[in-house]
Amino acid sequence: MSKEFQDHQIRDVIRINYKYTMGGHSKFFIELMNNKKLLGTKCNKCGKTWMPPRINCSDCYAPADWVELKQTGTIEVSTIVWYTTSAFIKAIPYGIGFIKLDGAETALLQGIFSENLVPSKIKKGKKVKAVFNKKREGKMTDFFFVPEDEYENWISKPEYEGGE
Repeated sequence: MSKEFQDHQIRDVIRINYKYTMGGHSKFFIELMNNKKLLGTKCNKCGKTWMPPRINCSDCYAPADWVELKQTGTIEVSTIVWYTTSAFIKAIPYGIGFIKLDGAETALLQGIFSENLVPSKIKKGKKVKAVFNKKREGKMTDFFFVPEDEYENWISKPEYEGGE
């Protein structure tokens, strides 16, 4: 095997036209798009609050009802992304992490942005708050989280806004 460097490249042009439904989860995306609300679900039997939402509780399988959750939370675990697809290339570096929203018992995997992204800004236990794109399409990319101390700076930008 040669010790000489070999370049490996992946071309990134993927074009697919498709239409799909969010089914029973549609309410989450509609409320996100139209009202900047983050909805979870609460089990009718055991009372566990899920985010991301579940139509039925994943612990006891009972039906769950929609509940509005706070737009603040705590980072459970995170990492910094340095390599990505063309859709996110302008955002690197950016963080992703599991965010446990206040009032939920499970965590949501979502983007975490920062003005000065360093590991200490997005470490476990840091408080974050949701920021919404002004132009929303009913997708998970319609919102992201920022450290609480940067929230006012982010929502003052013309392309973003706060929620609650």
